[in-house]
Amino acid sequence: MSLRHRDAFGRVSDIDQSQAGLEHYLRPQDGRLVCLQVQGTDDARGYRQTSWARNGRPRSRVSLILKLAHWTYSSVLVEGTEERRYTSSGVWLLALKWIPACLLLVILLVVPQNLEGVFQNGGFYDPIQYRDWRYPKVSRNRREGEQETSVEDVDADESHPFLKGGIEMNAVATQNHQVHQMSDAKIDEDFDDLPARHFRPRYLCFLRDGPRGADTEYETRKVTDWIKQHGDYASTDFVFISYTRNQFLIGASQKWRNKPEPDEATKAVYAQQAEEDRAMVLAYGMEAARTAGKRAFWLDFECIRDADNVARANAQSDDVYRICDIVRAAHSLVILLGPPHDIRRPREDYRHLYNPEAMDQWLQEWGTRLWTLPEILLCSPERRVKLYAIGGPNPPEEIAKRNMAARSVWPDSKLVRQLVDHYESSIHLTPLELVSIALECFSWRQTDQFNKGDISYALMGLLRRRPAVDKSDKGFEAFARLSLANDSDKLLERLICMQPTRRGAPWHKIRDAWGVKLWDIEPRCQVAGIVDDQTVTLDGAFGATIQWDAMQQVAFLKRRTLSRLLGKIVLRGAPAYLIFALALVIVAAETKSAGSGYGYYDDSDSDFSGPSLAFLVVGLIFLVPSLIITFLIPVMLRNIYQGKFWSTQAHFLGLEGIPKDIGEIERLLFGFNHGRLKWSIAGSPLSRNGRSADGERVGHPPLTPDYLDKSTYDKTEEKNQERETFFTLIDTYAMTATAFRATRPPTTVIICGHEGGMQRAILCSYDWREGTFVREAVIRVKTLVLDRMFRVDRFRFALGRKIDSPSKSIEQVQQVHEQLDNYTYDHQHSQTAMIPEQNNAGMQSYFHPDPSYVAEGVPAHGNNGYYQNYV
Repeated sequence: MSLRHRDAFGRVSDIDQSQAGLEHYLRPQDGRLVCLQVQGTDDARGYRQTSWARNGRPRSRVSLILKLAHWTYSSVLVEGTEERRYTSSGVWLLALKWIPACLLLVILLVVPQNLEGVFQNGGFYDPIQYRDWRYPKVSRNRREGEQETSVEDVDADESHPFLKGGIEMNAVATQNHQVHQMSDAKIDEDFDDLPARHFRPRYLCFLRDGPRGADTEYETRKVTDWIKQHGDYASTDFVFISYTRNQFLIGASQKWRNKPEPDEATKAVYAQQAEEDRAMVLAYGMEAARTAGKRAFWLDFECIRDADNVARANAQSDDVYRICDIVRAAHSLVILLGPPHDIRRPREDYRHLYNPEAMDQWLQEWGTRLWTLPEILLCSPERRVKLYAIGGPNPPEEIAKRNMAARSVWPDSKLVRQLVDHYESSIHLTPLELVSIALECFSWRQTDQFNKGDISYALMGLLRRRPAVDKSDKGFEAFARLSLANDSDKLLERLICMQPTRRGAPWHKIRDAWGVKLWDIEPRCQVAGIVDDQTVTLDGAFGATIQWDAMQQVAFLKRRTLSRLLGKIVLRGAPAYLIFALALVIVAAETKSAGSGYGYYDDSDSDFSGPSLAFLVVGLIFLVPSLIITFLIPVMLRNIYQGKFWSTQAHFLGLEGIPKDIGEIERLLFGFNHGRLKWSIAGSPLSRNGRSADGERVGHPPLTPDYLDKSTYDKTEEKNQERETFFTLIDTYAMTATAFRATRPPTTVIICGHEGGMQRAILCSYDWREGTFVREAVIRVKTLVLDRMFRVDRFRFALGRKIDSPSKSIEQVQQVHEQLDNYTYDHQHSQTAMIPEQNNAGMQSYFHPDPSYVAEGVPAHGNNGYYQNYV
């Protein structure tokens, strides 16, 4: 795997081998790929060795003035509210701290600074600096893919009629109506650039003596040859024979599939049993055809043939994936049941095993197979399904198709019944409901897979448009191509927005942690292409970058009022007033002493007079108000910069672990804890909520499972790199905190859908080797966050990280951690290690440990007129 990475600005960087095993992210300020450093709470200490570096506890970047103001009032403040509680001990502490605090504050106010913070990106979240430089494997628009044909060829295709043969609307109005019999050579041609649906099977088993003959002989013939011999209007009605190979041994190799190969004697016994079972199935097929009054029947091991036209027990022909067309064309369906072949021996009479209870068990086993479900769904509803059982009654039992679910054939009978009703036209399912319900039914059924995408290929038979079968496709890849080919109402876009109930669940297990159905989610993006298994290309989503390395001060905006404006002028001018007043008093004193020394004044007169008196009077006029202002600075700071915020700078901040006190995080961000930051109500599966004393809905601290406690931490799982870790995401714009679980710290928030009045935000880590954002968790955020987000350029998205991705050993990762820990310790105390700094040009850069590294400043995104927009 290459250690080369190209960023959004086209810069190519080579990743050092020693850091290849660490997590990286795209720094939003300049788009460069850098190592991820994560701050954490006390709960994060003692966790296993990770693939990311830890910065320790978060440190406050709030102005020292606001910290000192909070320290002054801390003895009377009620944490989490804007109230103050004056007790005797609190008042005494406040009085003791008041004068020293006032003197320190007036000194600190000398330094020009914006106590409200500096807005970045026009108040928007940090953007995701990303660009996809490669082709997808399959594009929704074929011109987006790698060009294999010339533009002239594509333009020529557009001039062709939609239906071949010149069948256009003007042909309907012609007066010369002729009966047109479509030739069999064209009847199965590809339609609409996709493999065609077959009108009839390629091969059938024909009874030699006719439908009422006395013999049991048959012959397997190509249907086209039969039509040529008997004429275009010869009947090709046939009976479809359905069975499961768990009950009938068709090929001897079934016995040792996925097992050690037996000896030759055992193989001979199995071959004899397979020959007997094939003969028995053929006998039932001929009987079923004669009973139905038809001349032909269809059996898979006889009628599915490879290119050499030879019948095999395990043929790999594409006809396997077109059985749905054969079932649709069949006259009726016959189900053949019997005991499993594993409990039978060759030449054994096992007809005595039949009884009604056994038959129900055999029928349930038949229903657990993957390919039997589309057979029962697509068979003709006009005729009842016949159930032939070995040793069973003759004539066989007949059951209506709509009553199969009531027979308890399937554990998911309630879901299958909806599909049966849909194909009988008693109810109508939308395309999204049809695909989602069918996928849920197919996903748990058993199959001897010919290909890894068999579940999707079985589902393909229920839909109109069917892409060509690609045997290299895996499950999700085949399903994605099928979804793009059909009008599935953005099924893929909805699927990626769901939070699985457990990590590592297969993609086809459509279970959402919030119990939401696919049709409840409205997508905000589009799948533009398919890359590989579990990876697609998305476009049109909103996104933002999560900051993990530090807790910087959050800029805020308060409503502009005349009193607040005058208060700011007086407060920020207090040091100037005081310095000016003291300077005048000192000048007055110096003038008096200088005048006395030169004899200008009478030594007996100790009072100020003349110029010294003028300086003294003016100095006192400025000194008295400035002293009053100085001793009121804490009060003015509290009244001007505390209270409700009109707006705040949008940031996503990440923490490893779950903070025990959310108020402490608010204090790190704003300097005070007034209860503005709240736990999300239903942001993640860990979120909890309840009713307050006033009947209002409020968020409670999230769930903390037992193994979050270090005392119950299982050391045996230390080597498992995929073990889940608890994280907390803080949204400074919506003022919410959401706890979630993930295997890695997600570096981006991508909005891909919405449901229930909330946005579905996918938290993704960045796999820099593949240039792919990998889903780590799904949370729900408020809709208002879209007002402060930029759109993300077309990007690659994966449902999970590839297992075969190269990773570093624990020892190598530990060595890199030691280097990063040493760097963090040396630089954290100076507060210059990877801490954002706002430069004079309105750009943002980072200090970097490498002196040779030069960060490129990128102009802030968004509108510079932020205050005009939000005031």
